[in-house]
Amino acid sequence: MRHWQGVTIGLLATGYAGYYVCRSNLSVALPLIIEDLAAHGMNPGDARIQLGTMASLGVLAYALGKFLSGGLADFAGGRRNFLLGMAGSIFFTLSFALGSAMPIFTVSWIANRLVQSLGWAGVVKVASKWFSFSSYGTAMGAISLSYLFGDALARQFMGMLIGRGFDWRSVFWVAASVLFVLLALNLWLLKESPRQIGEPEPPANPLNLFGRRGEEPVPSSLKELLAPLLGSPTFWFVCLLSLGCTLVRETFNTWTPTYFTQVVGLSNTLAAEMSALFPLFGGVSVLLAGYLSDQLGPQGRPTLIF
Repeated sequence: MRHWQGVTIGLLATGYAGYYVCRSNLSVALPLIIEDLAAHGMNPGDARIQLGTMASLGVLAYALGKFLSGGLADFAGGRRNFLLGMAGSIFFTLSFALGSAMPIFTVSWIANRLVQSLGWAGVVKVASKWFSFSSYGTAMGAISLSYLFGDALARQFMGMLIGRGFDWRSVFWVAASVLFVLLALNLWLLKESPRQIGEPEPPANPLNLFGRRGEEPVPSSLKELLAPLLGSPTFWFVCLLSLGCTLVRETFNTWTPTYFTQVVGLSNTLAAEMSALFPLFGGVSVLLAGYLSDQLGPQGRPTLIF
């Protein structure tokens, strides 16, 4: 069981880091895309605004997709969510790279963020079946390194590619290839639950909103799934906190390379590498917060959030 728990964390963390390779690629390549559009006659300022609008619409699509992806993971399984999100992201990353105008870029990026919304819901669903509620914080802290250390490494890697003369389209092709390899690995090894290796699932948290129904592998109906959540003030408050943190994170993640090149004056390569510092320090924080949340228990978690 312990061996497969380690394998599961490794697969989920590296797999979701692959999602970020196909997400951070836009941020890293933005200065190059702006230059490319300007070379084809578009005003650089207009290009920035249109690409910024595209990125914002992508975040909106990602948010809206969460409503569907969460329920889908509960009813159809987290592994299926996780793998479908990977496959869709590969397809739309390649679609973006093959495009040559803003309409194709915009549709491809919005679709990419929409299918990527499947990923995290799948991660949480699978992890909840493999780990006891007493170790959720530590397990999710380790898995969360996927979009922090994973994002930082992805930016360093793509910055290195740009430094070696890769254009932005080549960076997108490489990103899709990396995610394809991780999709194949997860398709082969990732298990939905310990039952697939002959072990029982850990018990649900006795303080969960669903009571004894929280032990059921699949909700009995959509109403019984949503009603306890929608009626919980704590749930709504956590959603608002997540929204605020996401707005800050998306702003930094999207625009730091462009800021470093156009305002600070760094090269495209160095700007991509320096933008990795933001998620890198987030990774240090999430490990500490995850560990402390398990040690301090339910009453300590609000203090950590504050």
